[in-house]
Amino acid sequence: MPQPLPSIPAGFGLPFYYSSLTNFEVLYLVDAAAPRKFLQGTHLELATFNGKACVSFNHQLYTGQFPTGAAITQEIELNILAVPKELWPLVAEVSFDQFVSGDEQTKFMGNHRVWVPCDADIAIKAGKELFGEPKFKTSFTISIPSLNDPSVTTWSVVCNDPASPETEESYIFSCKADLTGLPATASNPSPVTEYGKHQDRLIGCRWNILGTFDTYKLDAKSAQRVKLSFGTSSHKMRADMQELIGSTPAAYARSYQSTPAAIQSRAYFPVTKG
Repeated sequence: MPQPLPSIPAGFGLPFYYSSLTNFEVLYLVDAAAPRKFLQGTHLELATFNGKACVSFNHQLYTGQFPTGAAITQEIELNILAVPKELWPLVAEVSFDQFVSGDEQTKFMGNHRVWVPCDADIAIKAGKELFGEPKFKTSFTISIPSLNDPSVTTWSVVCNDPASPETEESYIFSCKADLTGLPATASNPSPVTEYGKHQDRLIGCRWNILGTFDTYKLDAKSAQRVKLSFGTSSHKMRADMQELIGSTPAAYARSYQSTPAAIQSRAYFPVTKG
């Protein structure tokens, strides 16, 4: 029999429409032992590629528009790629390269979110109550490419410690990526499947990103362009992320920036004097 849809708590409506989105993601192929441990009790099975698991994180900067105005939100997802156990026989057999390109079209391979730091109270509430995300509030320090400042070409994201965001060394993690000059391919992994828990049951939802990513396959040399470091934060996300990724070199990086909705051009002189 068909399954009922999960309930929607009062005060929320779905789907949620993004007015703008900038997304930067780094994907790693890691030993399967650590991520498999994190999936215990989730009804999810670890997805593997030649015995390796995929752990990733992404930084999102997005705008949501509401009747009372707009809300700008930043968040990071620390993910383990997994599949519901009952659906394994239906999953397409793909290589890791094919998965990153978006070729796994059943879309049952999805993200189990280990941690989701976020800077907006309403987004934290929605993530917890609608999708069972392990969200917590913190701040971020970023420097990312923007059409409004062409001089910035690299990605720099620091996830600050929620208890001491101003302390220089106590961050959860920092990532700096210089992808300048590396060959990129266009890809779209949409819809991205996200797994969570609602009313003590496994749930999944689809995140549709309406456009193409710039995707960078990294070899031993170019992987050095992506530098991941861990701070001294006592937050459990730091320890979990360090256990899951550690010093593993990045396998892929991909970025997405939504198309501008409007453009204000440079001024000009419409008359010769005055």
